[in-house]
Amino acid sequence: MDLSKDFSVKYWGLRGSIPSPGAHTVRYGGNTTSLEIRCGNQLFAIDGGTGVRLLGESLIGKGPVHATILMSHLHLDHVQGFPFFAPFLIPGNRFDIWSARHNGLGVADILRQLFNQPAFPISMDMLKAELNFCMLEPGDTLQVGDVKVRTAPLHHPGGAVGYRLEYGGRSLAHCSDWEHPAEGLDEALVELVRDADLLSVDATYTDDEYAGRTGPARRGWGHATHAAALAHADAAQVRNTLLFHHDPSRTDDQLDAIARTTLGHRRDVRFVAEGQVFQVGQPLMM
Repeated sequence: MDLSKDFSVKYWGLRGSIPSPGAHTVRYGGNTTSLEIRCGNQLFAIDGGTGVRLLGESLIGKGPVHATILMSHLHLDHVQGFPFFAPFLIPGNRFDIWSARHNGLGVADILRQLFNQPAFPISMDMLKAELNFCMLEPGDTLQVGDVKVRTAPLHHPGGAVGYRLEYGGRSLAHCSDWEHPAEGLDEALVELVRDADLLSVDATYTDDEYAGRTGPARRGWGHATHAAALAHADAAQVRNTLLFHHDPSRTDDQLDAIARTTLGHRRDVRFVAEGQVFQVGQPLMM
């Protein structure tokens, strides 16, 4: 492969709310959200859930790391892996970390709380990498080298940011954590992801779970149903869709069953499993 044309996404973590290791989550994985995106020689990451520890291990020994980290929001399951992200401890590495303000705080404020006694023995002043904290407003457009990054606000308690990366004539959109409206479509999300080559989208609940027909109603919790995620992808004429942010209680067998009943014979949609890599602009592999 010509690496200058590489545009790929790898899932190091894809669970919502809390890590869920165990015998029943082996195939799909139990780490919380962390994505690695390669745009030619540019490295991006989205969020710092427990999967970011594995991403960090994969970068050790490969020379200085210069990367852009995009934060969807600052809830615990999307930042809890950062204290174990080894590249933060290595001099010569540089990370530009982008976030919106959530409840008045940015990602730097949250990291200072995480890297602090009594919660954690390593303090921020012990990190040897260069960390540049950058603020954005949902709706901003960023230019990061050869990559255009568009953003949009998402419906989630405390707010969240959706991202769209455009590189080499191709586009990848990532929307987590996001809840659909009670009726109709979320037009801001549809506009952000319209005609994307690949959409990575929150799809946490079944319709019955969301409505409270099985256990407590999940309406207002900030996450989407599988059906609503697909409806928005179809309305936006997305070419391929990856469903992720799996409920932590969801077993591998349950995800398989939901995939069979929800996706049918669709070849343009997949439930993501940890460790999978997808090429933006190419058909999803079986």
